[in-house]
Amino acid sequence: MSDTAIEEKPKSKKLVIIIVAALVVVLAAAGVAVFMLLGGSGDEKSEAATAEPGIVVPLKDEMTLNLADGRFLKLQLALQLTKEGTEAAGEKAAETFDGSMAQDAAITVFSQYKYDDLLDPKKKEEARNKLTAETKKRYDDAVMQVYFRQFVMQ
Repeated sequence: MSDTAIEEKPKSKKLVIIIVAALVVVLAAAGVAVFMLLGGSGDEKSEAATAEPGIVVPLKDEMTLNLADGRFLKLQLALQLTKEGTEAAGEKAAETFDGSMAQDAAITVFSQYKYDDLLDPKKKEEARNKLTAETKKRYDDAVMQVYFRQFVMQ
């Protein structure tokens, strides 16, 4: 055997080890990214899964909001209450429910988005998820989900 053949084997082993190590790092980073994008620890998802749905309360007032780039969003919401939230609101919850905190949350969330952002279905869903999280917080988890009854941008 020649000296060059002996020297090439250790170099090729080092190259394979470096490639495998880089691949492991990339896969680990991708796994962390997917974990973070899909909801973190899963505690929120397990809480949502255990809450029983109550009534859906359509908010009567439509809103016109200013987007971050000066354009407008015409929005009307409905709130899916939990069973406990429905019981706390009473029998006539759909008629008497005060949606002002949800509307204020919508102003807070959507004023951070631009028209072009909300044309992207993923960004629109991201905005809905942020609105739902903010609304849950303001109503002490009596709300499960926020639905768009009207969503028109100009």
